Amino acid sequence: MRLLFLILWLALSSSSGYAQNLPLYRIAYGTTGENPTALWIGVEQGFYRKHGVNLEVLYMRTGPLAMSAMASGDVQMVFTSVNNVLNGAAAGMDIVVVATVIPKAEGAFVVRPEIQKPEDLKGKYVGIQSIGGGGWANNMLALDYLNLDPERDRIQFLVLADQASRVQALETGRVQASWLGYTFSEVLKKKGFVVLVDLGRAPISYLGTSLVTRRLIIRQDPKAVEGIIKGTIDSVRFVLGPENKAAVVKTLMRRLRLSRTEEAESGYYSLQTTYGTDLRPKVDGVKKIHGILFKVNPRLQKIKPEEIIEDSLIKRIQESGY
Repeated sequence: MRLLFLILWLALSSSSGYAQNLPLYRIAYGTTGENPTALWIGVEQGFYRKHGVNLEVLYMRTGPLAMSAMASGDVQMVFTSVNNVLNGAAAGMDIVVVATVIPKAEGAFVVRPEIQKPEDLKGKYVGIQSIGGGGWANNMLALDYLNLDPERDRIQFLVLADQASRVQALETGRVQASWLGYTFSEVLKKKGFVVLVDLGRAPISYLGTSLVTRRLIIRQDPKAVEGIIKGTIDSVRFVLGPENKAAVVKTLMRRLRLSRTEEAESGYYSLQTTYGTDLRPKVDGVKKIHGILFKVNPRLQKIKPEEIIEDSLIKRIQESGY
């Protein structure tokens, strides 16, 4: 018995020491929905450690705030959508997308029950998480799809802390519309709220939530960046594996602080359609939002969509047959 205990203690000590010796990388995200599940799963299941990286996942209130943390060196990567990358590049950051987990627009543009058609939103309030962030971009994509222009149609944006706050604002009538992830939009649909656009089903070209880093980081430690990409591939495969549903739902409940299994399951099922197994970032997904952002950020004139994509690592991983 003592020998068994000693062997177990040595194994745990060795594992702990191994994790401590791995390079520490921090990755930040700014969404309050189900999108970062791959990161959470990767840490919990040890996928990143398997590929030689001790990854720490940090929540920050908005995507632009997470980008600022990367610019200052507090984090080495950001899990965010392409609009934040474009704005950062326009501001002078040498940043690129190295892999894309959600290769399209997703989530639902939800409106109050009295809003029956796009024209009813003229002069109304739309809830967003931040100006220029991923949620803002999704709102802008939805409005563009509905042929609505915020300036022309006097649509005003109200900044609210997170998706739970936007749900509350919709329920109280403080705002009349907002983009929400599927976990939170399902809650409102059951209460009679209307989905004007399901971005995941609409033919909208977009580069969604992706792994983003600085070119400097890639040059300094390409092996670690490649390890993070591989760990994320493992995580996506795990999330998409039907046999892992219970583990994924459990993670969603804990991370999103959900009290009902049904709410977490709606997020789980949405991930089955939004996550992609091909993590190569596509230039076509940048062009639409580049055109929308250009209207409010003229500095994007000097940035070409293809300049913010670095796909050499993901191509090498795929060519290796991993």
